[in-house]
Amino acid sequence: MPIQVFDAKLQKPVDYLSIEEVIALCELSEEDVAELMDYGALNSDMVVDEEIFFAAQRMQYLKDACQHRRDYDLDVFAVVLLMGYLQEIADLKQQVGELQALVGQMAR
Repeated sequence: MPIQVFDAKLQKPVDYLSIEEVIALCELSEEDVAELMDYGALNSDMVVDEEIFFAAQRMQYLKDACQHRRDYDLDVFAVVLLMGYLQEIADLKQQVGELQALVGQMAR
C-alpha cells in the first residue's frame, strides 16, 4: 500500500505532490525546488500532461529539512545534506527495531 501524506496546508491525503504543492508544503521557492532537483535530492516520480509529481513518502524528510533551514538560515545545499542524514537516521532506527525484535525472539 502506498504511503500517503496528510498535511493541513494541503487539506487532503495524497500519494504524489505537484511542484506547487511541494512549494506550499515546504515553504520553498521555485528556484529552490529546481536547485534540489539539480542536486538530485528531489526526483520526479511521475509526469502527467508535462506536470511533474513527486512521491509523497519522501516529503517528510524534505519538510523537516526545510524547517531546519528556516530555523537556522541554511542554504539549499545544507538542506540536501540534511535530507540525506534524516533518511539515514530513519533507516537506522528501522534496522535497530528489527534487530531488537530478532534478539527478543531469540531470547525466548
